Amino acid sequence: MLYQSLVDFKGWTFIAQILNLFLQMYLFKKFLFEPVKKIFARRRQEVDELYAEADKARLDAETARSDYESRLRSADEEARAITAQAVQSARLAGDEIVSGAKREAAAMREKAGRDIELERRKATSALKNEISDLAIELAEKVVRREIDPAQHAELIDGFIDELGDDHA
Repeated sequence: MLYQSLVDFKGWTFIAQILNLFLQMYLFKKFLFEPVKKIFARRRQEVDELYAEADKARLDAETARSDYESRLRSADEEARAITAQAVQSARLAGDEIVSGAKREAAAMREKAGRDIELERRKATSALKNEISDLAIELAEKVVRREIDPAQHAELIDGFIDELGDDHA
């Protein structure tokens, strides 16, 4: 009979057990499940916040990267522009130096031409003076007489003209 008492159905025991089950469920729900749900909700909120911060940090990093790339491109373009400007300035300076050297060379050639012409005139004049002196000496020796200044000038001019015609 011992085993049969375990299987017997007793109404009040059954109702007490059902009430005990409901009471346990209520207590578990009240003191165990609700706090655990709150912990899970709080933990889920923390995880969501972490994900939001990570997304924000990723967006900030992408923005910073795009800004960096933009500045890098801008700096590269600026460097190219500066290089092009420097090359252009160097070309202009080189052209200016070459043209200045050409102008200076032309001026030197012109001055040398003037100097040569001046020296030629001086040499011609000195030669004329020397020839006139020689002509006077020769004329005095040949004629052995005194020549007046008008005849002297006439003789010199004639002699120079003859010399000029022979050398020209």
